[in-house]
Amino acid sequence: MAIYLSRLILDLRHPAVRRSMGDVHQLHRAILAAFPRAPAGAPAREHFGILYRAEAVERAPLLVRLLVQSTELPDWSRLPGGAFGPAPDERGNPAMRRVDEEYARITNDMRFIFRLRANPTKRLHTHRPGREDRLLGKRVALLREDEQLAWLVRKGAQHGFRLLNTALHPEIPAVQAATQATERGRRRLPEGGEAASLTFGATLFTGCLQVTDAESFRRALISGIGSGKAFGFGLLSLAAYQERIAGSDG
Repeated sequence: MAIYLSRLILDLRHPAVRRSMGDVHQLHRAILAAFPRAPAGAPAREHFGILYRAEAVERAPLLVRLLVQSTELPDWSRLPGGAFGPAPDERGNPAMRRVDEEYARITNDMRFIFRLRANPTKRLHTHRPGREDRLLGKRVALLREDEQLAWLVRKGAQHGFRLLNTALHPEIPAVQAATQATERGRRRLPEGGEAASLTFGATLFTGCLQVTDAESFRRALISGIGSGKAFGFGLLSLAAYQERIAGSDG
């Protein structure tokens, strides 16, 4: 199965880009517009294996980097003219490449530097003093870093990787969980119903990991990790773990 990774540099001065970045549902719709119509009854995001993440561009506050992974080659010319910023390198803007062959080469014990923007949550089962009963049985965002990291450890056990501690190496930080601004949006219900509010807690995980089950890990790379995948969460990005730092983890 072919898997494509697109990198788009978008210009926030364009009104359509600003609208998309301020509303998770608008961004979801803008990305789906680059793909053909899915078969009847098939959710488009799942059918095309779409995962994505929007992130700031260093030292360029008017630009945003959008990474989109998919099993279908997207047509980014469907985005409005003027939405793209300058190309950051010779690959152009947008830039696309296949990554399935890279995923196929992953084996047990390989190490990577990673980045994951996720929506870590837990379900409330018991009442606690001071907490509203209306939240019982619902999923709520994890806000404390220790809870967020514990969530990622559990996801690693499910998806074939473990986190590495590189705190002793000055160039690579230990695994970190940085709470980001809450993502919000409005989704209009079919047949003229009122729009529903969308709210997602966002955490950016960075650090190093080691593959413990390559097959399970590849499935996580393709399918994403955690909830909120339709709205910019769950895309696991990898970079090479240089040999010169191997062995510095605990």
